Amino acid sequence: MSNIRRLVQRHENLSRVLLIAIVYSLVALLGMQLAVLPGDVATVWVPAGFSLAVTLLWGPKVWPGILIGAFSTYPILNPSPVNLAIGVVTATGNTLTALVGAHLVQRFTHRPYPLHHTNHVFLFIIWGGLISQLISATFGVTALWVAQWISGSEFGHVFLTWWIANVTGVIIYAPCLLVWFTPTQQRNTRGIKNFLRQNLLEILAWLILAAIVVKFAFFEQAPIEYLMMPLLVWAVFRFPVTWTTSALVLTTSLAVIGTVQGRSIFVRDNLNASLLFLDSFIAVISIAVLVLIAILNERTQAVCDLKNAKQDLEIRVKERTQELSDVNQQLEQQQLYLKQQADSLTNALSQLKRTQAQLIQNETMTGLGQLVAGVAHEINNPIGFIHSNLTPAQEYFEDILKLLLLYQAKTPKPDPEILEFMEEIDFEFLQEDFLKLITSMRSGSERIQRIVLSLRNFSRLDEAELKAVDIHDGLDSTLLVLQHRLRDAGSPCSIQVVKHYGQLPKVECFAIYINQVFMNIINNAIDGILTRQQTETTPIQGIIQLETRLFNDSLVQILISDNGIGINPEHQTRIFEPFFTTKDVGQGTGLGLYNSYETIVTQHGGSLVCDSTPNQGTRFEITLPICK
Repeated sequence: MSNIRRLVQRHENLSRVLLIAIVYSLVALLGMQLAVLPGDVATVWVPAGFSLAVTLLWGPKVWPGILIGAFSTYPILNPSPVNLAIGVVTATGNTLTALVGAHLVQRFTHRPYPLHHTNHVFLFIIWGGLISQLISATFGVTALWVAQWISGSEFGHVFLTWWIANVTGVIIYAPCLLVWFTPTQQRNTRGIKNFLRQNLLEILAWLILAAIVVKFAFFEQAPIEYLMMPLLVWAVFRFPVTWTTSALVLTTSLAVIGTVQGRSIFVRDNLNASLLFLDSFIAVISIAVLVLIAILNERTQAVCDLKNAKQDLEIRVKERTQELSDVNQQLEQQQLYLKQQADSLTNALSQLKRTQAQLIQNETMTGLGQLVAGVAHEINNPIGFIHSNLTPAQEYFEDILKLLLLYQAKTPKPDPEILEFMEEIDFEFLQEDFLKLITSMRSGSERIQRIVLSLRNFSRLDEAELKAVDIHDGLDSTLLVLQHRLRDAGSPCSIQVVKHYGQLPKVECFAIYINQVFMNIINNAIDGILTRQQTETTPIQGIIQLETRLFNDSLVQILISDNGIGINPEHQTRIFEPFFTTKDVGQGTGLGLYNSYETIVTQHGGSLVCDSTPNQGTRFEITLPICK
């Protein structure tokens, strides 16, 4: 079967080569009838477009047909040895031109049909026409000059005419052949009968108008030749592309025939001027029509692609919908199992969170808890007793005062000794100042109660809620709790706190946990200063600096620095690890800075950075978002 297939294919190739040779020869003989220059140089060379088109359609294997067809015209017209030699050279040039032109067009457009895109049309004209046709003109005109059919003075003019004739032949006739014989375009010609039936009047109107313009412009020398342009544009948008290119071929062919006969509007006294006008007209309308065809193809392809994309999108949406439905069913099937697992995980997570919260609370608030317990036991109860007795004491005093006033009213002439004692104790001032004294005592006791309550609330978990708070209040509350360590920390020098507070908006955060972070860092700063004071031979003034500033529209920064002992470089990378501590056993669990890091970074989405230099101090930089 394969041998038979190869034999049939060879037969088809041979038949195609012979057919190309015959058609080329006939078209060349017809074209020579339009020759106007020495050496049978025609104004428009149809075989140039024919050879390029068949090479693009069927590949370089058709070159023998082009070579035979190009050579065959010379022995037919003049079988002299010189003419045969010219024929060999010219046929070789024409064959190379077709092969090179087709290769360049396919090389730059990546397809044999170059009329689908606007840029491909221009590449087709440049490489298939302007560039490659220089080969044919060079071979042919050189052969004529060597054979002395033209003089040296005529070489340039004949070369230009030959080249222009080939280029116009390519621009006009090659697209028409490609449109008619490209398989995809052949499928587009189906339904011609329906088109004729539906658009018969429009077709007749176009033919009548075109005949009028052709008649008067190309055969009566009327200056209306460019009226063909709107007619061809009409054809591009309304008729099949095969009809449009055929109309273009017919129009330009009639223009050439009318010019050769001396009857068209392009005829001038000078032959060169006539050819210039004719070729300019052909180039303008041909390029315009080809570009319009490409633009229309691009628009049609874009619409088709859009429809395909829409259909593909609809299909994909249906597929995704079905997939989602399947996934939903699977999720529903797994929901019961996951719910059971979620319940157990929720219980475990709740227990874990409670344990973690307790660890955080125990670690960060150990010192504060002891202080609060002492205050509650040693201060709160006596203050409560005093505060509760102030009101009865005031009432008793007022009763006694009323009794004295009643005695004065009932005894108009009191005993002189009583009057003397009243003056001695300044009774009027006493009765006025005693009430003020009671009020002052009540105010003082209430203030002590508020301080105790503030200390207790500082470490309470039930106060941990997200709300907008003043960072400065948190820092000041922390300093109040640690005031006993700052004033008397067992050091010959107290620790000085320097504040550089900026203008900050309220920050949305968990105030209790942020205060615990401040407590941890300031406590560590105090410990670092104490350690350095104990190791230094000369007393140093401990300093803790608190600085706040607005970093940008969404962030605030809190800087806490000290001049304590500092942290060793090998420890700085581990200070935020859980259970890591540089303190002695029993003085810390190593969870303080770890919990601080988790609070700032994980819980609030901020950052916590430490920078420390041994024996110089440590600086912590806290960055918090204004809105969580």
